Amino acid sequence: MDLALCISLTPKDTSHLGDEDLAELDSPELRDAVVRALERLGTVRVWDTTTLSPKEIAAERRPDLIFNLSEGIYGTGREAQAPALFEWLQWPYVGSDPVTLGITHDKWYTKCILDRAGIPTPRAAVMHRPLDRALGLAYPVIAKPVAEGAGKGIYDANVVDDDAALAALVSTYLDRYRQPLLVEEFLPGREFTAAVIGNRGSFEVLPLVEIDFTAIPRSPRRVYGYEAKFTWHSTKHMLCPAKVDSGLQRDIESLVIGTCEVLGIRDWARVDLRLDGAGKPYVLEVNPLPGIYPDLDYISCFTKSAYAAGMTFEGLVERLVRTAMERYRSDWFLPHKVGRRSDGG
Repeated sequence: MDLALCISLTPKDTSHLGDEDLAELDSPELRDAVVRALERLGTVRVWDTTTLSPKEIAAERRPDLIFNLSEGIYGTGREAQAPALFEWLQWPYVGSDPVTLGITHDKWYTKCILDRAGIPTPRAAVMHRPLDRALGLAYPVIAKPVAEGAGKGIYDANVVDDDAALAALVSTYLDRYRQPLLVEEFLPGREFTAAVIGNRGSFEVLPLVEIDFTAIPRSPRRVYGYEAKFTWHSTKHMLCPAKVDSGLQRDIESLVIGTCEVLGIRDWARVDLRLDGAGKPYVLEVNPLPGIYPDLDYISCFTKSAYAAGMTFEGLVERLVRTAMERYRSDWFLPHKVGRRSDGG
């Protein structure tokens, strides 16, 4: 196979960037690991969206399949940028389409769709300006930038207990992140993340990961945000397979699969969930472009779940490739089938 890896790598000069600016970008080590896995299936080219322009990528010859890990660079819809280019060129790729990627990167739009579909998600409001009215939400609440990934902008201090504290936080964050804020009722229960592989009608939920907050003592409000993921990171806080009873397992899996169906997830995703005080699961966020760092000393939740399912890293990458190829060949995907352009591009 003629394969391409599209990825957004950390630039060599990061002096002009803050720590949070680098959180979503990938390392050369991940690039090399994915390339090695893909080379078992064919030849591999690497397209780095931090250095290559859309014009330069479009000038490449058409690959048989693109393994897309590109986070994009600018804008709230950045995760949709590379797939939108591939759609325009009619090039096949692993993962969800630009519509799903654009919606799920926005936490408010995602909630609106899930709520409309009857998928449990914490009550929330979106703030475009400093707080000047009561939101009608039950305290405590947590505030987060509406369109960021990798825990960016999410800290223990974002959980507040009254209007005054929320007003101060909203004013600061609107100025800092220059985007709306999602204010969401903060659930007190256990937190899980679920890795999913598959497509409409055939999603498989891999072994659940539970976030063990007893292993993150510096997070008294039990927030799995930027500090927990990067500043205080430890593989000890990822329990996989999570210890849950059969009833909760079924409820979470049903909720995750329903979420993927409603949002049009393709090939793979990670769904984050939290329990309320009665033990009922709610969907917090959906990531159709999850991290897959393979190193056991700094492993991604998705990769940890895949390892618990018996896969190697190479096996995970190959399965994602096969899943995408099966989708393009399937009858249900016919309206969106990729065809070769008449100009051979």
